[in-house]
Amino acid sequence: MSIIKRMCQACFVAPALFMSVIISPPALADHWVPWAFSWDKNGATQQHISPQQGLSKIKTTSLWSPDGELLVVQLVSSKSFKKTVELLDKDISSNSNPELIARYGTLLTYGAYMSEDEGEMAELAARADVYFDQALSQDKASWGAWLGKATLYGFSHKRDQEASSIKILKSMIEAQQKTKSNWHHVYPYLVLGAIYEQKRDFLTAKDIWTEGLQHFPNNEALHAKMID
Repeated sequence: MSIIKRMCQACFVAPALFMSVIISPPALADHWVPWAFSWDKNGATQQHISPQQGLSKIKTTSLWSPDGELLVVQLVSSKSFKKTVELLDKDISSNSNPELIARYGTLLTYGAYMSEDEGEMAELAARADVYFDQALSQDKASWGAWLGKATLYGFSHKRDQEASSIKILKSMIEAQQKTKSNWHHVYPYLVLGAIYEQKRDFLTAKDIWTEGLQHFPNNEALHAKMID
């Protein structure tokens, strides 16, 4: 049985929460997002990318990857990020690939987390949630949509959303352990550990990252988390 089918059996369908999704601000200033690989944020922002170029690259680049993270920080840090969001809205249709829709939602999730404006944060989070729901309505087994929704809810102020996130991520990890994992399957470990880190449950966070290292022993992000 594929990992996607196992995940669908294990996961419950999280309810749409829309504007109630409010992401907590970063707990650690030196990490632009706590679940990501380590990138030089200042260096990344010096590499300009236009909204049109970004939209094109998103269609060929998984955002759950080091290259995808670099693309995200370039777009979100750009002065034309709002233009990028407008282009995303225009590009989405009922015929859009659900995994691509999930990528758009993931970009907005990163944007919400990195925003310093609470109003903008709430707006981006709400749009991201709509994208994830749209992707899941077309494909209930969309790995990117499940991970994106779990990430969005995991850093919410609301405990029910956080609990939903933890349940989804644990189900994803359980499913991954029953089949052959791909390199991007490290992200559920990174995100889940980061959620517990934000809850200041450092022992559980370390246990999760340690478990991740058993499956991804060469992953730099997990090794970095263990020495933070």
